[in-house]
Amino acid sequence: RIADIQAEIRTINNLIYRRKSKFFAERQDENINRKNVDRLFFETLILDTLKTAKRGLRTGEIHTQITKAGYGLNYNTLRSYVTKMRDKGLIMKATPSSYLWVISGNS
Repeated sequence: RIADIQAEIRTINNLIYRRKSKFFAERQDENINRKNVDRLFFETLILDTLKTAKRGLRTGEIHTQITKAGYGLNYNTLRSYVTKMRDKGLIMKATPSSYLWVISGNS
């Protein structure tokens, strides 16, 4: 019974994040297609994970939080998403010599 409830919660969370990613893409003037829908989904998930962190998170900590939430994501794929988000200006390092990622003021 607990596993069924957890599966329902995960399904509802997926729907919420899919909707958030759609709004996120519209705000960034980015088209949604089959190739980038998963990337947009995980970008919004990463942003929400970073919003809950007070001091920022390392890449490994972001991966741990996402996998604990029940989303399967390869660590190297996450690193690719984080790099793309950095290049777009969505996230940045807390300090230049830091390993902690924080949300930039542009997001």
